[in-house]
Amino acid sequence: MDKNKIYLGINWQCNSSAALMINGKIMGCISEERFSRVKNDERYPKKAIDWLLKEFKVKTNEIDKVCYISKVWSPTFIMFRHYTNFNITDYVSEQKKYWYKKIYEKKNISLLNIFKNKIDFNQYPGRRYWIKIYNSLKNIDSHISNKNLISYGKQIRCEVASKHLKINKNKICFVDHSSGHAAWAFYSNKDKNKHKYLVLTLDAMGDFINYSINKLSKKNEFERIVIGGNSIIARLYRYTTLIMGFKPDEHEYKLMGMAPYAKKKYFSNLLEKFRNFQIIKDLKFKNKKMPKDLYFDVKNFFEAERFDNICGALQKYTEELTSEWVTNISKRLKFNNIMLVGGVAMNVKNNLQLSKLKKIKNIFVPLSPDDSSLSMGAIYYYNSIINKNISYPIKNAYLGPKINFNFNVNKLAKNYSIKTKNINSIASHLLSEGKIIGRVVGRAEFGARALGNRSILADPSNIESVKKINETIKNRDFWMPFAASVLERKANKYFYLNDNILNYEYMTKCLDTTIEGQKKLKSAVHPYDKTCRPQIIKKNSNKDYEDLIFKFGKITNIYALLNTSFNLHGYPIVNDIKETLYIFKNSNLEALIINNEILIKK
Repeated sequence: MDKNKIYLGINWQCNSSAALMINGKIMGCISEERFSRVKNDERYPKKAIDWLLKEFKVKTNEIDKVCYISKVWSPTFIMFRHYTNFNITDYVSEQKKYWYKKIYEKKNISLLNIFKNKIDFNQYPGRRYWIKIYNSLKNIDSHISNKNLISYGKQIRCEVASKHLKINKNKICFVDHSSGHAAWAFYSNKDKNKHKYLVLTLDAMGDFINYSINKLSKKNEFERIVIGGNSIIARLYRYTTLIMGFKPDEHEYKLMGMAPYAKKKYFSNLLEKFRNFQIIKDLKFKNKKMPKDLYFDVKNFFEAERFDNICGALQKYTEELTSEWVTNISKRLKFNNIMLVGGVAMNVKNNLQLSKLKKIKNIFVPLSPDDSSLSMGAIYYYNSIINKNISYPIKNAYLGPKINFNFNVNKLAKNYSIKTKNINSIASHLLSEGKIIGRVVGRAEFGARALGNRSILADPSNIESVKKINETIKNRDFWMPFAASVLERKANKYFYLNDNILNYEYMTKCLDTTIEGQKKLKSAVHPYDKTCRPQIIKKNSNKDYEDLIFKFGKITNIYALLNTSFNLHGYPIVNDIKETLYIFKNSNLEALIINNEILIKK
């Protein structure tokens, strides 16, 4: 019998994650944040790796290859926990103390010295190790843009993985950032005709590339048609987010959500300024009058501009650039099926506009198209592009751990009625009465989008649901809508579908709603532009969740549910029974489904 081919993928950066592949199949993938309970945790994903190896009974000496994503990497942001420990004041301070001096005064500045008080020396693999790294970098510019650090970045990652897994360093490899994105989009896709798609990557930067056009074949041939590193889209969005007082690399979606409220006649002047930054020429992004930097110069553009108008102009410029790029690609390369992946693909409003392009038949955006999924992209690339082995698409998004209900039932019975039969019938009636319920069933979905297994659910036609959920759990900004889970059989009643219904499995795209959809999905529809970010549930893809929605539909004639992630504001999605019960007890959730039981507050 042939030996199993076992690959471990590691994404060690913002929202670090780990993935395990056995014989071409992704067995599991999870972010470190789910175990550490620190949102977007950028530390080495030791707990995530340990869970994967334990869950799938893999010994470290059985691992054939450890595949890190990104060849270009620096430990600096990891050391002072840039994504999790920085607040808005820190990000602004970084602009003034580091970037201004570097760009405008041409000074060589040490980021580690500026933020020495932020350095977490105690993170894995330990204080002594990180003091050694700090001493080697403290007097130089250790930002990731310093090309002299490429080999050192690989050395550090090899040392840490080798120490943790007790493996030889020759078992460790590094996969190019944008290639990992492309491999993730292509190989995770279940479409049998996916070789007829072009794969586009578009993000802020990774290995000095931030956009690419790629063609992958049935024979696992990988052709890079175009690559470039000067696209402004993601970086302009990032720094505008900071200028608006929000956290960059996390809160961009808030600007996207505000954009529909703006009126074009009020943001047209600002839009013209954006248009002078960069244009599309053929298949590439071409600079016109680019600002010297995207924080200080752009901040001056915004003087006396309203928040909603800035958001409107930014979103419109994003849509114009990407639409022209995709249109040119389609015309020039004769493709009408597109996959889009990378940080920009998180912009669901932009994805909607791309779906409406006349030249485009299908646009597929994979599960978690940002960097968090790159642990899977790295092993897909290594397995199929490097080794020419068969890679299988993911069956669904449920790649994480189960939560076992191991509490003392007698103690819980004092405060809750506990039922073990007809759970979906009970839950559907509660939902139809306006109750808010939690659902924690089976394996967790990967990524930030709740897809039914770690969800808070409500009647989507009841606008009071939004207020109730926000009061004690989510604290969402007033202009941000929730999402909806909708049965495939009713999707065309609620939405104007622009392409293949399978492209709406992971909540990565928006849709315009019909009059019926606006009425029945009221609390999950954007209040102004009437769009919805749906999870369209294909028949038999999640049978129990599908059954719950169907039973709710039989009562209400609404075959959908409001769906938002099961977590407290500012924390990752729940990952253990203790936190699940804590949120249930201390919120206005009125019932909780845990696997084969439902708890109802007395």
